[in-house]
Amino acid sequence: MLKDPFKLEKIAARSWCRPGERLLMRIGPRWGHIAFDIGGRRGAPHEHGGRIAVESTTEPAWPLPTEVVSSGRYHGDEWVGDPSIWAYAQAPVPAHVAVGCADGLAAGRTDAWLVLSNQRLAVVIAASAAKRPEAEPQSGGWLARARALARDAQAMVQSGEESLLTLWEARSGVIHHFGALPLGREVEPVWFGQIAFHDGSALLIRMDSRTAAESVVTAGNALFG
Repeated sequence: MLKDPFKLEKIAARSWCRPGERLLMRIGPRWGHIAFDIGGRRGAPHEHGGRIAVESTTEPAWPLPTEVVSSGRYHGDEWVGDPSIWAYAQAPVPAHVAVGCADGLAAGRTDAWLVLSNQRLAVVIAASAAKRPEAEPQSGGWLARARALARDAQAMVQSGEESLLTLWEARSGVIHHFGALPLGREVEPVWFGQIAFHDGSALLIRMDSRTAAESVVTAGNALFG
């Protein structure tokens, strides 16, 4: 597992960033479940349902969400009180950006990092963590792409040089707003970084402090400034 944020930055600068691209934010690695409110359907954990071609080999050992959260029978932001929830994806329809991002995070499991550059928002994992599909490829299909990505990852591992695999990405122009939100019903709020998209969807990510949540706002200022 790639745990060191500074190592991730070095790898990104060496082999992931495109010409003129620079990293502005990295959040990870993911340590809990993703709750969702998509098209009026709520619950947890969010799964990518095969929409992401490659996923991490690491099986999370996180506790399951509470029954109230998993069944979507909570009110307002009551889901914040479940410590197993790391992020929350909200979208009017499944095709919106936040759902694609949540799909990538779900596929990346404990190896997933959410990164923002001056060109794109993406979910990445270390190439060495990628699962290799066992089925035969189908020409032009997602499985062919999955096997190609896995072969590239294996080649990098064999060369002794770590790289990053992109599970999902979107151009940075899809982002409407960055925020730092205090949520929950306790006296001491829980802080979340918020990424809101132009299509009306949003992703909330639990942070360990107000300062950490405000770093998302700082990244947004760097992007839009």
